[in-house]
Amino acid sequence: MPDVSRIFGLADANNFYASCERVFQPELRGKPTVVLSNNDGCVIARSPEAKALGIGMGDPFFKLRERPECRGVQVRSANFTLYGDMSRRVMDIIAANVPDIEIYSIDECFIDYTGTDQAADHARMLRATILQWTGLHVSIGLGATKTLSKVTNRQAKTASGGVFDMLAPDTRESVLRETDVGDIWGIGRQWSNRLKLHGITTAYDLALVDRQWVRKVMGVTGLRTVDELNGLSAVELEHVVPDKQTLCVSRSFGTTVRDRAGLASRLHHFAARAAEKLRQGGLVAGAINIFIRGNPFRPDLPQYTNSITVGLPPPTSDTGDIVCATLRGLDRIYRPGIPYKKAGVLLLDLCNARQVPADLFSTPDPRRASLMRAMDDLNAKHGAGTLCYGEIPQPRTWYMRQQHRSRRYTTHWNELLGVKS
Repeated sequence: MPDVSRIFGLADANNFYASCERVFQPELRGKPTVVLSNNDGCVIARSPEAKALGIGMGDPFFKLRERPECRGVQVRSANFTLYGDMSRRVMDIIAANVPDIEIYSIDECFIDYTGTDQAADHARMLRATILQWTGLHVSIGLGATKTLSKVTNRQAKTASGGVFDMLAPDTRESVLRETDVGDIWGIGRQWSNRLKLHGITTAYDLALVDRQWVRKVMGVTGLRTVDELNGLSAVELEHVVPDKQTLCVSRSFGTTVRDRAGLASRLHHFAARAAEKLRQGGLVAGAINIFIRGNPFRPDLPQYTNSITVGLPPPTSDTGDIVCATLRGLDRIYRPGIPYKKAGVLLLDLCNARQVPADLFSTPDPRRASLMRAMDDLNAKHGAGTLCYGEIPQPRTWYMRQQHRSRRYTTHWNELLGVKS
């Protein structure tokens, strides 16, 4: 029998990036609005009006401009400084008003409502508080498990009051019958296709599948999902964020790069930024993958894509080690005469810096650690990239294309919203 004493909620800020833009720009409300990726490359967020026009996630911006129905679409460049701060405000409000939370993503948060009387009423109050204090609309789904709260959140987005309660067994059955198996948390496209070959097309179908078959075919993870669909809580809130396994810093370039110096300059910057992120997380990397590619949207130009993985013995977060490995890797895969459009570094085999076994053949230099801390402190105080490591192959004259970026209304004094009296 389901453990009815457990109550989970999932709070999800609707159309988060686009909604953050609308909070400070009311002229965008009711108009189709899209937010673009780094360098204004493709669509990463859409307002409901933009979705109604058929604009898809990942649609290239240059193609969007060619569509007649999209001529009135409002465009904004990604403003992650603003989005991150607005996310923090929402999560702080939730944490101050509920027993326990797990921040799942920038716009999603699991809530443990176990032991709370009238959880649905409290969720409506919480939603109203978030709207009043931040201007953001949040949908909250309630269920006996985390998976059910994920399913219910879809219903909450269209429910009156933005809150949907699926704690009653009859409500759970009707909602699961309406939910495609591919929309279940943890069931990706591959598993969805395989399950549908066995006639399992809805969440309700999966909930009724024999547990032995699920364990044999889908393993323990699939079995947990089935239990959760049946109201048996098998996935608890996570309070300790697990260490990352990989870390990537990459960019599409605003203009093509045709020489090694220009490519090396960008990869030097990416490697230094990746090393800084490692140190922020208390991690070290055991290897680094360097990749470069041409412009796939210009088939008339020469095309070339390549990557190489370079080991980092012993594992390190030292900027000098990572930058040198990056430039060595570039030398091995660089091909002249190619108009390069994207490059990046992917740090691999990450582990906690305190858990790295001692290396018998090298002794860490404490002065290097002090140097890295000094670099991080200066860059944190004066802006990322203020202090660089080593000789840059080419002076930095390139910056991300953000022709449509709004102001950072909540974090920069010179960009605060002005009020006329």
